[in-house]
Amino acid sequence: MNPRVSIGIPVWNGENYLAEAIQSVLDQTFDDFELVVCDNASTDRTRDILADFAARDRRVRVLANPRNLGAAANYNRVFSESRGTYFKWLAHDDRMHPQYLEKAVAVLDARPEVVLVNSLVEYIDGAGRPIGIYDSGLALADHPSAVRRFASLVLRSHSCVDFFGLLRRRAMSGSLLHAPFHGADRAFLAQMALRGRFAQIAEPLVQMREHPNRYTRRARRVAERARWHDASLRGRFAFPTWRLYRHYLSLAVHERLTPQERAGVFAVLIAWWGCNWNAVRAIADLGEALLPGFTGFAEHVKSRLFGPAPGHFL
Repeated sequence: MNPRVSIGIPVWNGENYLAEAIQSVLDQTFDDFELVVCDNASTDRTRDILADFAARDRRVRVLANPRNLGAAANYNRVFSESRGTYFKWLAHDDRMHPQYLEKAVAVLDARPEVVLVNSLVEYIDGAGRPIGIYDSGLALADHPSAVRRFASLVLRSHSCVDFFGLLRRRAMSGSLLHAPFHGADRAFLAQMALRGRFAQIAEPLVQMREHPNRYTRRARRVAERARWHDASLRGRFAFPTWRLYRHYLSLAVHERLTPQERAGVFAVLIAWWGCNWNAVRAIADLGEALLPGFTGFAEHVKSRLFGPAPGHFL
């Protein structure tokens, strides 16, 4: 019999925080779950940690890739190998409060129109000390209009923490999942918003860890970010902003929408160029092709002049 919930942890060289992440899953008050962990050819103690947990708890299933495939393929593998009605990704350096699954499952059980639920997020530092509470504005996507939900995801500046929410498997079927480019989480959330409503639990039940080795803090150059997502890449011309916009356009064309909804989504994508520095980001992509490191420099200048983006505490 399949479990109600699947948790997927993709990991590469995660010995620093992996045990805490796994233990936070095993400590859940809702216990009808499986934990699928896939090691992306780690070279540290990750495999030993996984073997220990798998030996102690039958709900832990461990997979291993023969080589590092990049983060995107590893994220997608833990989903494809899972069996639950509901699914959640969990980063190896994050943690859940014990009641996260119990409360999130209750929302999905009670509201069939909701495809994704997440809580407020408590940010912690490398030692587990609280930094702050982040509200992603997810409740704005709890609306009957697909266009309004889509707009709330693509026109606002927000950290994509809700990529790690609890989702319905049927809504994820045939979706982008984790596409292999920087910003793919935005495209996935936008697609889910077209497929159903989002719900937010108004208390912090998940902890996300800010530390210098976090991918979004360590990888500054566009080519480095691209290779993190797809280890097979060798070139440096990734153009992530343009690629994200192309995926948005594809959603507008291919998702199941009424003619009125489709026209509304296209209108949102016209407005997108004037929001959240998107036109500047697109220009920075072109600058990166001529001068590697230009995007990281531009992001640093923007942060110094206008402050960090939402959800960034370091």
